[in-house]
Amino acid sequence: MGNRVGQLCLIVGAFVVAVITTVASVNAPLVAVGAVALLLLALFALVQQMDSWRWLLGLTVALLVCASSKLPALVEASFYPRYAAVAALIVWALRTPGRTVARLDRWTRLLIGALWAMAGLATLSFTWSVVPLETLQRGVALLLLAALVHVLIRFRWSDRAVMLADLRVVYLVLSGSALISLSFGLTDGTLLAALSQTDRFEGLYNNPNMLSIVCALTTPLGWAVYRQSQRRVELLGMVPATACLLLSQSRTGLIAVLVGALWVVLRHGLGRVVRLAAGLAAGLLMAYLFNLLPIIFAGPWMRQLVLRFTDPTGGDLSNGRTEMWQATVDLWWQNRPALGFGYASRNHLFALASLDESFGAGVSVVHNSYLQLLLELGLAAVAPLALLLLAVGRVALRAPVRRADSGLVWLVVTGLLIQVTESAIFGTGQTYPYVFWLVTAGVLLHLPGARADDGVEPSPAPAHPHQAHPPVDAAPRRPMPVPVPVLR
Repeated sequence: MGNRVGQLCLIVGAFVVAVITTVASVNAPLVAVGAVALLLLALFALVQQMDSWRWLLGLTVALLVCASSKLPALVEASFYPRYAAVAALIVWALRTPGRTVARLDRWTRLLIGALWAMAGLATLSFTWSVVPLETLQRGVALLLLAALVHVLIRFRWSDRAVMLADLRVVYLVLSGSALISLSFGLTDGTLLAALSQTDRFEGLYNNPNMLSIVCALTTPLGWAVYRQSQRRVELLGMVPATACLLLSQSRTGLIAVLVGALWVVLRHGLGRVVRLAAGLAAGLLMAYLFNLLPIIFAGPWMRQLVLRFTDPTGGDLSNGRTEMWQATVDLWWQNRPALGFGYASRNHLFALASLDESFGAGVSVVHNSYLQLLLELGLAAVAPLALLLLAVGRVALRAPVRRADSGLVWLVVTGLLIQVTESAIFGTGQTYPYVFWLVTAGVLLHLPGARADDGVEPSPAPAHPHQAHPPVDAAPRRPMPVPVPVLR
C-alpha cells in the first residue's frame, strides 16, 4: 500500500513540475520539453514497478542534472528542490522498515569518516570564509552528501543486489539526459554545428566540460549494468552518452575513460591485453582495406577533435590550465596556506583577485579539484583528502574486475583522473560527486574478504540451502543428479 501511495505521489509531483515549468517557460519551449521528459521518467518508473525510494532517487538525479543545465528556468526550478530531494532520500532510507544493518570493515569506515571530516571542515570554514553565507550553504549541502553515502552504506546497500538495482536507476536517468541533450542540440542547431563546424557540443548542460564529466561516468556505469544483467538492451544507454562525450571534444573525459578501461583490461591479465590489441589491429586493418579510415578521420568534428590534442591553443596543450594552477598555488600559499579562503569561495575569490594586476585577469577557474581544495581549505584539508584517496586507491587496486565490478572499477578510476583537470570532486550542486562517492563506497563495502580483514565473523550459512538466493555475480548452477542406490 505504501509503495502505491509513493508512486502516486511521484506521478503527481512530476506532473505538477511539468505544468509549472511549462507555464513559466512560455518563451523557452525546450524547458517544457525537459519537464515532459521528467514526467515520462516518472511514468517509466511506474511501469518498471520500481519501489518508491528508487523512484525518488531517479527524481533526485534528474534535479541535479537540471541544476547543471544551461537553461535558466530549469536551474531556478531545481536549485533548492535538489537538496530537499537528497534530504528526503536520507530520511526515507532511515525510516525503511525491516532494514538490515551492514557491518562495515575498517576501509569503509575510513572512507565514511574522511568524508564526514571533509564535510565538517568545509562547513566550519564559513567562520573564516571570504563569502560566509555561500560557504555555509554549500557546506550543509556537502554534509547531506556525506550523510547520504553513510546511510546507504550502513542500511540500504548491505544487500549488493539492491545497490546494483539503485545504480541502474542512476544510469537510466543520466543516459536519458544524454539523449535529451542530443534532442536539444538537434532542435537549436548546436548538434549540426558540432558535426559540421568547430563548435564543441554542450547539449542540455551549461558547458561542454560538464557534459563530458557526466557522460564519462555514465559510460562505465552502463557497462556495469549490462554485465550485471547480461541484457544487451542495457547497452543502448551507452550510445547517446558516448556520442555526447565525443561531441563535447573534452580531452580530459576521453583520456580518463580510455585510461580507466585500460586499467580494467590490465587487471584482467596479459592475455586479455593481447587479445584486445589484436582485435583493434584487425579492425584498423579492415577499415584500411575498405577505405573507411579517410571517411572516419575526414569529418570536421574529427579534425577538430584531433586538433584539441595537437594544437597548443593559449600557449600550451592545457589551454592555459598550467597558468591557472600556478596562479592558484601563488594565491593560496602567499595569503592563507593553513586554512584557505573558505569552501566554495572560488568564484568570489577570483572575481576579487582579477582586480589585482599582479595576479592577472582572466583566471576564473582552477580546473583541478585537488588544488581547489588547497585554495579553499588549505593544509587542513590534506589529511581527509589523503584518507579519501587511499580508500579510492584500494578500490582501484583490490576490487575484482569481473561482471558488474569491471564497470564500477572503470568508473572509479575514470572519475579520479577527471579531477586532475576539472573541479567537481566536492561540487555538491552537480551530479558527479554523488555518483562517484556512492559507487566508491558501494564497491568498497562489498570487497571480497573485507569482513575477514576486519576480524568480523562471516554470517552463518542458512539452515536450508535450497532457500538461499544465488550470489549476484555467480553464474546459474545446474542441479547435480543425486545417485540412487540400486537394490540387488
